[in-house]
Amino acid sequence: MVGRENFAATLSARMRAVNRDLALRFQLKSITNALHIARESDMFLISPAYAQAAGGSSTGAIMQMAPLALIFVVFYFFLIRPQQKKAKETKAMLEAVRRGDRVVTGGGIIGTVAKVVNNDEVLIDIADNTRVRVVRSTIVSVLAKTAPAAGAKDNGGDSGANDDAAKDETKDSAKAGG
Repeated sequence: MVGRENFAATLSARMRAVNRDLALRFQLKSITNALHIARESDMFLISPAYAQAAGGSSTGAIMQMAPLALIFVVFYFFLIRPQQKKAKETKAMLEAVRRGDRVVTGGGIIGTVAKVVNNDEVLIDIADNTRVRVVRSTIVSVLAKTAPAAGAKDNGGDSGANDDAAKDETKDSAKAGG
């Protein structure tokens, strides 16, 4: 056993001495070699970059901007344009709200418009003898539209038939009264 331990200690001492000698001998050369290798590798890494920048820079700039432009176009057609379209439809719907329309508010209250107070507020009947004053912008949808009032001028449809019925009623009331 002693021979084996002695041999291992001698071998490790010899290896350390050889390594120390090699390190001292090649220390100066290894530093210069390392610097030389670093310079060569920098030349190989940097030179393609200079070559790319020198030639075809106008097409390179366009190719770099193309993905950004494509992303903007996709965002416009899938996000911005539909949102603007929906905002226009909502604005038109809110402007067209009038007395008698059945509406749903943002809070989920369903009611009938009793009176349009002003451009910003509406009175809504939600139950018998229960009116709620709401801001017009909180109306989410109109469930049912009402026909225009009888006193309102309407240039389309069968307004002649309505006028004839109104004339008949006034003739009947005039006969009964006089």
